[in-house]
Amino acid sequence: MLGDRLTAFIFSMALALLLLVLELVRRRLLAERYSLLWLAMALAVLLLAASRPLVDRLAALVGISYPPSALFVAGFGAVLVLMLYLSAVITKLSRQNRIAAQRIGLLDSRLRELEHPRTQQP
Repeated sequence: MLGDRLTAFIFSMALALLLLVLELVRRRLLAERYSLLWLAMALAVLLLAASRPLVDRLAALVGISYPPSALFVAGFGAVLVLMLYLSAVITKLSRQNRIAAQRIGLLDSRLRELEHPRTQQP
């Protein structure tokens, strides 16, 4: 009985996540390339929550004695993968930001030099 309520709760939360991601994309608050990861994760959890025999088989394969806990293990693994991906994106953006700041500094220096040329003394 507890497993059925837990499965229903997980299914409803995954459905809510799916709808939230779609709404964020619709309002342009979440980029499409990031939404694909979230949609895939929500759909995978929905599939696992809806298919109790699949969860039971996966739990037995991994060695989890309480099959609904396999959903949490799968979710935890998906969140770790998502965090790793977003960390890579942040690293790339930080590098691009640093390069852009350096280029702006060089352009600012050149602009100041053109606006206020130094007088050459013999």
